[in-house]
Amino acid sequence: MRTNYPFNCWYVAALSDEVGAGLLARRLLDKHVVLYRRASGEVVALEDRCVHRAYPLSEGRLDGDRVVCGYHGFSYEPDGCLADVPSQENVPPGARVAAYPVVETAPFIWIWLGEPRAAALRPPPRVPWYLDGSGWTSTTEVLRVEANYLLLHEHYLDLTDVFVTHPEVVPPDIQQLPPLNEVEISERSVAYTRSTPPSRLAPWESAITGLPEESVATRREEGTFVSPALHTQHYAIELEDSESYGLLRIHGFTPESPGSTHVFLQMARNYAGAEDSVTEYLRIMFHEWAVRDAAILETIQRRLDEPGARRRDINVKADRAAIRARRIAMDMVDDETSRFTAN
Repeated sequence: MRTNYPFNCWYVAALSDEVGAGLLARRLLDKHVVLYRRASGEVVALEDRCVHRAYPLSEGRLDGDRVVCGYHGFSYEPDGCLADVPSQENVPPGARVAAYPVVETAPFIWIWLGEPRAAALRPPPRVPWYLDGSGWTSTTEVLRVEANYLLLHEHYLDLTDVFVTHPEVVPPDIQQLPPLNEVEISERSVAYTRSTPPSRLAPWESAITGLPEESVATRREEGTFVSPALHTQHYAIELEDSESYGLLRIHGFTPESPGSTHVFLQMARNYAGAEDSVTEYLRIMFHEWAVRDAAILETIQRRLDEPGARRRDINVKADRAAIRARRIAMDMVDDETSRFTAN
């Protein structure tokens, strides 16, 4: 399968609480990476391959801030340089594994797997209305989906499937989703908004707000393709008295390979922060939604992977944001390819 993801982009490598005192192996953009923390707490990301016999460094151990290979005991500094060869006094000059730039912005650990010099020019993306998380209560989850990352972006940029795939989430007085209010497009991002007419609360909305199902509210939905690595979705339940309940889903989509994706999911709300029952309700609900969505996308991917299969889509108005997001990602890939060819 042709690679359709850009390398010059910050991707989520792991959740902060996944990287602790041990070694974490992860395949990212078809590269094998090992992550760990130095004694200072700083995250290190190295190529997961010993220079001697290609044994995974993640199968070894930590010795202070060094990684020791579990085969012949070669050890590596956090910058990737080979530090020790137990069977001889001298280290072969220039021997090293790749070390990748990382930035931790809890709950995410971001990694740059593209041109090293370009990493400093493009900081990891931020979620503008989430900022440092103040006033928001959140939970996180990691999923692996056997589908190309763009299928996930396209899915979450067009939620008109909810009447078929998630009918229980639809407010009872809404028979169809209204068209998008607007689609805002910049050079590297796509954002859409949608507002719904007043309707009584769906059972899940009543459960998470504590309001009776007879309560009437409008909903405002905002979805953003922030980058090939990040999608955000903001959902606000707005009552007639101006009281509002905000929900936020942040999806880190990191290709594992052309046909599989790591999904780093953060689910947050800006109300009832101390109520554990609401946190657990939302955690279970969003998990079930994500698993159901994954099953659909994996089915599509299997069909696309069949011998001789070609993607032939008929697009409709609801696909405007998804089409533009795919175009942005492919333009980034084409730009990298042309520069590589020129060099």
